Amino acid sequence: MAGAPSAATAAAPKPTYWNASYTFKSWLLTTDHKRIAFLYLMVISGFAAFGIGAALILRLELFTPQQELFQDIYARLFTLHGGAMVYLFMLPAMLGILGNFVAPLMIGADNVAFPRLNLLTFYIFAGGSSGIVMEAAFGGSDAGWGFLAPYATAYTPSRVLPALAIILIVGFSVFLMAFNLLVTIHRRRVKGMRWDALPFTIWGYYLVSIAIIAGSFFMFVWIFFTATLREQMLGYVDYGLDLNPQLLVQSFWIFAQTSVYMMLLPAVGIVADIIETFARRPVVGRKGVQHSMISLTVLMALSWGVHTFTSDQWAWTNLFFSLVAFLSAIPLTIIILSLFSTIRKARPSAASPMVFALTALISLTFYLASSLALYSPVTAQAVLHTQFEWANFHLLVVGVVMTAFLGGMHYWWPKATGRAYPELFARVTGWIILLGVLGTFIPGFWLGLQGMRIRVVSYPEAWQMTNQLITTSALLLVAGLSLPLLYFLFATFWGEKNGNPWGASTLEWRTTSPPPPENFTPEMLVWAGD
Repeated sequence: MAGAPSAATAAAPKPTYWNASYTFKSWLLTTDHKRIAFLYLMVISGFAAFGIGAALILRLELFTPQQELFQDIYARLFTLHGGAMVYLFMLPAMLGILGNFVAPLMIGADNVAFPRLNLLTFYIFAGGSSGIVMEAAFGGSDAGWGFLAPYATAYTPSRVLPALAIILIVGFSVFLMAFNLLVTIHRRRVKGMRWDALPFTIWGYYLVSIAIIAGSFFMFVWIFFTATLREQMLGYVDYGLDLNPQLLVQSFWIFAQTSVYMMLLPAVGIVADIIETFARRPVVGRKGVQHSMISLTVLMALSWGVHTFTSDQWAWTNLFFSLVAFLSAIPLTIIILSLFSTIRKARPSAASPMVFALTALISLTFYLASSLALYSPVTAQAVLHTQFEWANFHLLVVGVVMTAFLGGMHYWWPKATGRAYPELFARVTGWIILLGVLGTFIPGFWLGLQGMRIRVVSYPEAWQMTNQLITTSALLLVAGLSLPLLYFLFATFWGEKNGNPWGASTLEWRTTSPPPPENFTPEMLVWAGD
């Protein structure tokens, strides 16, 4: 019959962002937020491997009390490790990979608010972050990921300015990511989607975007002052006259608190949405959790001074920061109790995203409990700059943020590729990471209480067994973090076709898996939120 479709036409696959075009140009010049998220994934995965490899060398050095590496080499390694994991993995991964991919889908948008800016942001990040390779080749810096005064400005002979230039470029790209996400969530929501109906993940990204935009100004201040003082271009701080470097230190910690530590907000949102999906019921006290996330944002942003209790801050200033920090523990406690109550009442299945969500929630509990000691000026004087603080910080960035990121990757991977990964391997990986996180960081609290400092190459033999437990657990943790790369690659090409193995019903799952370039058809966006 005339006009009837041919067999070839009938068998043609539906266009998705994945198969719309296979040329390099179509990927490198794309403005599709989903493809850009995969570009970030390919670049950031390399930096994550770099940072984790440096961490493994650091831990192997501490397997025995004797010093095998020179202190200078060791200091440069932990600077490269901290810089790579904070500036080149954690911040861009949560925003550029997961935020880029899922945020427009979860609010019914066809793309981010500024698609071309999104692509430009990726190239700014890729260009700036690639400088770490040259920085490492020339020896790097030994000033730590914070480059704090006066050591970074007056004493170290290592390469501070190139490292600050990399942070400046990458920080600017993170600012643009946050700005784009903020406008997207604010302006591109599907008609009828109320604020109280937003998924927790979107709440996390919205709040952290505001915090990052506010904190970026202080990042620029910190970098400008550190760089100009390092080169003696301006004389507003003269350590020979015993003037105070608080302006530099406070600027850095405002930036770190509103950007690095605030990454727990999207992590909490991802964990809450995963739990809600597998519990098949709303989170217990859903509105209370949303209000707690808002309160936590404000209180955490105002508590940056807990990191400077060992400086010469005024006693009344310490009291203010301590009070605000203790108040911030209240909404975080509400969030933790609500999520545990949801798990207890619903008894969800132990699917792999749920295992990662549980690991992040357990880590968040330990982080909160240990943070209380850092919130008091009295106890903080004893444990700041020890292994206690190291364990507390790494429980946040690895146990909470990185694990929640992996939970989100497992949860939305079938949505991104249309294929399911081997569930058994993923569950085993989740339990391995849980054991690795607890075994690596919990003993650090004991070492800190015993007085072991951070950034040391050697230590008394009395602490050897604990350090060996930490190093062994770190090897287990690295193995767990490496496994997803294998089965994600396998699933992308040979996995079973299953676009929604969780039976999820939220908005991003209404479209096909993988989604089409335009994300939704009008029929999919009939919003039933009311």
